[in-house]
Amino acid sequence: MVFDTGVMVELVKGSKLALGLKGRIEGGAVLPHLGEINMAELSYLVCRGEGWQKASRVTALIRDSGYFSIHPDSAFLERAVRMKCDRSISFVDCITIAMGETLSMAVLFARHERELDAERRKEPFKTGLKFLEDLE
Repeated sequence: MVFDTGVMVELVKGSKLALGLKGRIEGGAVLPHLGEINMAELSYLVCRGEGWQKASRVTALIRDSGYFSIHPDSAFLERAVRMKCDRSISFVDCITIAMGETLSMAVLFARHERELDAERRKEPFKTGLKFLEDLE
């Protein structure tokens, strides 16, 4: 399953929302896939809240954990650009969804986002979108 940055933020925070997911990852039931842009966005968000050293430690732990498959975004950029031309969602979301479409995997977001929900109502994405808040 492809993880959006919001899911990673919930995991890093150790939130109640992500507790069950963390157990499924550690147990091998879920293999998370993310892109380099998601790692960069996560690093930026942690840095903004807790400083560069914490952000650096967090991203290193994720990379070294063996639980996450991190993909180069270049493999998904053309699809993401085409999606962004047609959809009113963030470019990072476009890359994340393009990754899910390319890898034939569902994409997990932490919470419903107004823009994503509006776009899904207009035209469904080619891959399933799931939301952590609905699963837990």
